[in-house]
Amino acid sequence: MLSSSDLSSASWELVVRVDHPNEEEQKDITLRVSGDLHIGGVMLKLVEQINIAQDWSDFALWWEQKHCWLLKTHWTLDKCGVQADAKLLFTPQHKMLRLRLPNVKTVRLRVSFSAVVFKAVSDICKTLNIRRSEELSLLKPPGDYFKKKKKRDKNNKEPIIEDILNLESSPTISGPPVSPGLYSKTMTPTYDPVNGTPASSTMTWFSDSPLTEQNCSILAFSQPPQSPEALADMYQSRSLVDKAKLNAG
Repeated sequence: MLSSSDLSSASWELVVRVDHPNEEEQKDITLRVSGDLHIGGVMLKLVEQINIAQDWSDFALWWEQKHCWLLKTHWTLDKCGVQADAKLLFTPQHKMLRLRLPNVKTVRLRVSFSAVVFKAVSDICKTLNIRRSEELSLLKPPGDYFKKKKKRDKNNKEPIIEDILNLESSPTISGPPVSPGLYSKTMTPTYDPVNGTPASSTMTWFSDSPLTEQNCSILAFSQPPQSPEALADMYQSRSLVDKAKLNAG
């Protein structure tokens, strides 16, 4: 039963699922909203109803049916097209991503899932001090890749231990770069205090990077090429269909 005040305001119930990192299961919260309520007001209602004192600045609304983030907090629900049947998820924008670099090294770092791919790749390259981020992108391997990889692991007698570099404490956030510029450092010669030889330009770029705090010098040097046996064990698309699936990722 609805009162006359509810009918006059044309309000309706909106169910939002909250993805809280400290809880194992996601819980649904029902809000009484109207079409003229903006996205920021919905998140404010959510935080008030959750009633947990923490920093909610990284949380945003993800619309599952439309596969999009509702980042324009000044837009109203009517302008976004959100109705009572919308499935919204209140979740953090930055999440951990397992990334395999071109040198076949694997890292885990925090990436903004709400940013476009070009901006996310730029932030990743800024964290890892990789130049020319516009020439790189992210590739999601097809399902066949993981199936064939598990099959190869079963055939191997010795277990394969993958070396993963964890960069959880150095999130990729948007903002001014830490370094004033790559060329400003390479123009001034820097010498090693031990033997007096000129320091590598690559190590100079890493001097103020978050990688320095964890002594991640493994990424600062060119890795040796993979052995022919290792290259033969790597998954390679043979047929035209497999190549099309790989490019579609």
